[in-house]
Amino acid sequence: MNILVIGAGMYVTGRFSSGPGSVLATIGEVSKSMRIDGVTVVSKNDSSREDVFIAVSEINTILEIGLRVDYEALGENSIEKLKTILQKKEYDCGIIALPDHLHYDFAKVLIENSIHCLVVKPLTPTVKESMELIALQKNKNVYGVVDLHKRYDQANLLIKDAIQRGQIGKPQYVTVEYSQRIKIPTIAFAKWVKLTNIFQYLGVHYVDMIYFMTGYHPEKVLAVGTKGKLTELGIDTYDSIHALIIWKNPGNETEKLVSQFSTNWIDPNTSSALSDQKYNVIGTKGRIECDQKYRGIELVNEDGGIQTLNPYFSKYHSNAKGKKSYTGYDFESISQFINDVQDLRSGNSTLEELDNLRPTFKESLGSTAVVDAVNRSLNNNSNWEFIDDLS
Repeated sequence: MNILVIGAGMYVTGRFSSGPGSVLATIGEVSKSMRIDGVTVVSKNDSSREDVFIAVSEINTILEIGLRVDYEALGENSIEKLKTILQKKEYDCGIIALPDHLHYDFAKVLIENSIHCLVVKPLTPTVKESMELIALQKNKNVYGVVDLHKRYDQANLLIKDAIQRGQIGKPQYVTVEYSQRIKIPTIAFAKWVKLTNIFQYLGVHYVDMIYFMTGYHPEKVLAVGTKGKLTELGIDTYDSIHALIIWKNPGNETEKLVSQFSTNWIDPNTSSALSDQKYNVIGTKGRIECDQKYRGIELVNEDGGIQTLNPYFSKYHSNAKGKKSYTGYDFESISQFINDVQDLRSGNSTLEELDNLRPTFKESLGSTAVVDAVNRSLNNNSNWEFIDDLS
């Protein structure tokens, strides 16, 4: 298998974070059980080359593998350069880890070249763009998935099962609090932060989780944003976004679910974890409370102070023989995509089968619709914005 990775930032190489990144480390781990003939990482310019090869060297050393990675700089005319790269070599799949506003253009090129693709969330900022990709994907018979990795978190799967079994009765409302350190908008995303916002980039995860766990469809949205800290630093984007989302049960549209979101990315860089995240689900017979920051492990040392560790996301772990593996629910999301592509190539799966099992482009349309409606509400004096039936 030949894999194309578009992007070389934090999610790919671990740049600006304390971890190894997710994409290259996952491909390295998968290469232990599947033949990976080569990986090509493409990025905007040559400044990311060193980050990529430092990451690959570390991955190869820790996992005791020999992953081979090439690097290409796209330059100013990125789309045309990408098309040239695709003419030189055939790729079985591509992973797009780019700023939100670039997802549509790059996914379109991959699909037009019949390359199965995984796109980091959100698929696109607008429903129109997502619908166009879904139509193109269907026409080209290509597999398209969104990296909504919280669907693979065992805690969320347990909560989904409890809801589906009726243990808390019919869900009535959900509250979500989700925030990140200020280094994300000021350092990691500094070059493109004005083209996104905290709800679009981060809140989309739990929008998808509500759909995934309940099966309810979004109906209308009201959103309010606050500014202050980031504008003082010369960054014209919201410090926080607060959204009220009304959902309906597609089987009985008189049954409603209300979700309340509070999201920000101005937490101090001294906070104990990159993300502070928690949510509650209240039903007619009970409630579920989930703190996804505190997973029961706290590390205190002289360098980092108090650190709250999440051992279930994706990390290197040692087995009984002392060998290192890269595992976790983010690894599960990316590796599942690569294995699905292998199954499609070998005829062990079909696109129709996978469409009901994975967060495909079509399956992620509801979360895109909420992001789109939140942005419209923010630009329209926080008025209610209605969402068309997406079924």
